[in-house]
Amino acid sequence: MRDITDLPAWERLFKRIVWEQIGDIRGKRILDFGSGEGVTADHFAEHNDVTAVEPWEEMLSDRWQDHEYRQIVGDVTALSDMADGSFDMVIVHNVLEYIDDKAAVLRELMRVMDDSGCISLVKHNRNGRVMQMAVLLDDADKANDLLDGRNSAAAKFGEIRYYEDGDIPVWVPELIIDRAYGIRTFWDLQQQQEKHGDEDWQKRMMQLEMRVSETAAFRDIAFFHHLILRKA
Repeated sequence: MRDITDLPAWERLFKRIVWEQIGDIRGKRILDFGSGEGVTADHFAEHNDVTAVEPWEEMLSDRWQDHEYRQIVGDVTALSDMADGSFDMVIVHNVLEYIDDKAAVLRELMRVMDDSGCISLVKHNRNGRVMQMAVLLDDADKANDLLDGRNSAAAKFGEIRYYEDGDIPVWVPELIIDRAYGIRTFWDLQQQQEKHGDEDWQKRMMQLEMRVSETAAFRDIAFFHHLILRKA
């Protein structure tokens, strides 16, 4: 059985923070859209009915499946056969940055979400990326590019097409931001990388991250934002 400590240190902390912000949910119908290697789908499948959708079949070659869940290989068109209101929660983590028509995808995710349900959306935060480039990576040119509105890139997935939290209710007025959290406010500014994998250090850092995750000044410079969206 796989354990979260099998993940790289940065991803381990990231997942722990997101899961803590979502909370201990049980008996729910969950869609994990853009499920990747299935780490989050597998985590929630222990106590919930989970359907995972991932377009890159190569991502599934070593997917996490200690708990039973339905895996679909496909993109947003795979949702067309699903009935309205099929899920109590939709998870879409670090996905929309790599999609051109974000509004169309959000509308389809909203369609398959129950009226009383929610979308857990995680996205890159441009301000946090600027801080990372300027402080941790000492790359003033990339920091300036980001400040000028240019995009950056992820090694595995290509161009990161940034968008702002406030774009979402403009694109889809039927969605509102119910809660907003920061993720990895301090991690990307922490220079002592040899400590990152230590479990005691991770525990202390997570407690600190959770403490400031809803404080606007800290959230504004976090590397990621976690938004809980509901139907208006």
